[in-house]
Order: sequence, then structure tokens, then C-alpha cells
Amino acid sequence: MNLSASETKKHIGGSVTKLLVWCLPTMALLFIGIFGIGLIPKMPSVVILIVIGFILSRLIFLLCSRRKLGIKVALFVLWLVILVIVGFFSLFLPWTLHRCVKADAQSKFEAKVSGLYPVTFAEPFEVGTVSSTEFHTFIDAFVFESKAYTLLCSYNDEEYQQLITSMEDRYRFRTEPIGTGCFDDKHLETKINPYTMIEDDCFRIFYPEDGDDFPFYKECLLVMKNDVEHQIAYIVFSNLDLDMADSLAEFIYENCGWKYIQT
Repeated sequence: MNLSASETKKHIGGSVTKLLVWCLPTMALLFIGIFGIGLIPKMPSVVILIVIGFILSRLIFLLCSRRKLGIKVALFVLWLVILVIVGFFSLFLPWTLHRCVKADAQSKFEAKVSGLYPVTFAEPFEVGTVSSTEFHTFIDAFVFESKAYTLLCSYNDEEYQQLITSMEDRYRFRTEPIGTGCFDDKHLETKINPYTMIEDDCFRIFYPEDGDDFPFYKECLLVMKNDVEHQIAYIVFSNLDLDMADSLAEFIYENCGWKYIQT
């Protein structure tokens, strides 16, 4: 059956509208999740956002449909129930978040870590005269959450050298090997050095103020210095459910989210 020009135009318009309704909720969720919240686009989180977007599209179509009221209400309730179920199970899926804030970075970092380590990072937190600062939040969740807060400071050459010199007097760093939570064939805990290099970044672990030898892979404070870029970073990590970390470099890169900061 041939369609008139007006009918063809109406048909195309209706198809475009349907396409937008199908796509926009999903695109909006992905945009908000990735650029608004800082969600890392990994398979589980992307899939769940697409599924939720599909459900929202179905709800919009139902609201605009010409079905009988009773059928429309029943289907609407059904899709709402599906949405709740999907939302509930999504809480147990792995997801990763990385967010960087440059405005008022130091105070936001202090607000996050002061409740965790009020002694080591006493107010005010002295970082010297900086060229720029960034506050990075990294969360990696799969049932339990792993959190890392990083303050990255950039300096000119003179200020950087002054900070590096005074840092040795202001802070105590671990020097003895630290336990990894991993055991060898003789049931002895393997130990690693409390410092490591990742390219030009040199990392060291703070010695706890209270002297408590708590496993570094559960809670720790680290400092990074980069003599090439004239940068210093302070990292606070916490995941009381983590049982081991056999490599400090991998722990920093993966668990502390340094691979997202480094890029």
C-alpha cells in the first residue's frame, strides 16, 4: 500500500520519536554515570545501566500508549517491579568509580581523611605553595568497598625541593619489610619493602602514629614524589575486608586507583 507524502512524513516522525524514546534514557544514564558520577565504564555497570534504560523506555511507552487503563496499570506495575528487582541485584554487581575535583581540592581531601586519620593529617594540612591541586576519589566495590582518597599537588622546582627536604622531618616512614597476608610453603608470611617505584613515581608508606602494625592492605597512608613532574601525592586507603597484597606496586596501581590518576 502506497503512503501519501503526509502519511510518510508522519510515519518517519513517529519512528524517530520511538527511536529517541528507546535511546535517550539509556544515553542519559550512561552520560550521568560516566561524566557526572565518575563511573568507570566496565561491563557489569554498563550492562545494568542499559537494562535500566530499557525499562525506563518501556515505562514511557506505556504512559503514552492507548491500551485500556487496567492493562496499562498492570503492565506499568510489572515493569516497576522488574526495575526494583534489577536495581536490587545491581547493588551486588562490581562497579568502579573515579572522580577528580580541582576546585577546593585540599579542603575536600582533608574533610574525607580527617575522620579516618586525625592525628597524622592534623589541621591545617600543610602542602606548601602549590601550582595546582587535585582531589581524587577512587572506589572499587564488589559486595565490599575499597576506598582511596588522593591529594595530588604540583609545584615549581624551588618549592618542590623545599617540600621534599622538610618532608623527612615532618613524617615518619616505614623502613622495615611489611607483611603481605600471603604465606609460603612453610606457612611463613611473605614480606615486601614499604616503598616502590611506578615509572617516575616513588611511593613510601607512612609509619602509623600510634605504632600499631596494622596490615597496609587494609588501611594505610602513602606519599608519592615525582622528581620529574615536581609532584607530591598523599594517598589514604581503606578496605578492611582485603586479605592480602603480594605486590606494593600492584596494590597502589590497582587497589588505590593510581592507574586512573596516572593517565
